[in-house]
Amino acid sequence: MTSASMRGKVALVTGATSGIGAAVAEAAAERGAHTLVAGRDAARGEAVVGTIRERGGRADFVGADLRDAQSVRRFARDALGRGGGRVDILVNNAGIYPFGPTAETEERLYDTVYVLNVKAPFYLVAELAPGMADRGGGAIVNVSTTAAAAAPVGACGID
Repeated sequence: MTSASMRGKVALVTGATSGIGAAVAEAAAERGAHTLVAGRDAARGEAVVGTIRERGGRADFVGADLRDAQSVRRFARDALGRGGGRVDILVNNAGIYPFGPTAETEERLYDTVYVLNVKAPFYLVAELAPGMADRGGGAIVNVSTTAAAAAPVGACGID
């Protein structure tokens, strides 16, 4: 497998303090990107940053508050500051999918899922894509779950 170089690029990965997000952040750094590890938990984020730096990569933690449009816009500005005024690669990985019957899903939980999984990526793209276009290119990756295409048994009230 060949890997494209990301040298000279800035990659922002949301939900990068564990799991898939951490693996993506580490892979971007291994390919030469200055990687911005974003998440809510600073200790876990700094651990991912430490792993990247130990391997010779460049990384910084950016605390992510994705609760509403203003918080997302503020987060995007923070990321741009850490990235030297640019983000070339945006990986929208942060998300939640609480399994359970639709009929039992409380509005507050639904609103939380919608804000994190839909609104936050929308506003991050709104903030960061214009800079990518001005520089002649960039990449935006939206990570999802197979549950978005086919509901598993027990979700949405399906038995």
